[in-house]
Amino acid sequence: MHHASDATEHGKLAEQHRAAAQSLRDAEARACVGIDEGDRVTSPFYHREDIVAVSEAERAAPTGIDTARTAFGGGRAVFRAVPGLTAEWLQRLVDCHVARAAAVGYDMPEMDYCPLMLKGAEAKVSSVGDGFAINVTSEDPKTAAEIWRRIKALKP
Repeated sequence: MHHASDATEHGKLAEQHRAAAQSLRDAEARACVGIDEGDRVTSPFYHREDIVAVSEAERAAPTGIDTARTAFGGGRAVFRAVPGLTAEWLQRLVDCHVARAAAVGYDMPEMDYCPLMLKGAEAKVSSVGDGFAINVTSEDPKTAAEIWRRIKALKP
């Protein structure tokens, strides 16, 4: 009798896990619409030759009513402009990679250099001068430190 209730409970948990996994795959599919397979499997950070500068990144750290301060949040990489690349398209690529990381459970050893492959990483692209910056941050201090370690290792 005990085994039957365990089996029922395990079945329910497995169904919840499958539903969560499907939700992550659906989010990846939405984030990656229109992005070819080559760009889906190659991180923007793979293109080290296009990185011109790296620095620490800050994030907002609320301190009270109507006030905010900044705190260490991760890292920032500045990429030189390449023909045809826009900030909007680069943001789409970044969003695709973040969704893909979640869908695979952040387990891609071949991308251990990529700061987008960390659970809790958030990324924002902006235009800067004649290039683009990708700020990758996390609210979790350990994740933020790992983001910075990875970005710093890409330093030109």
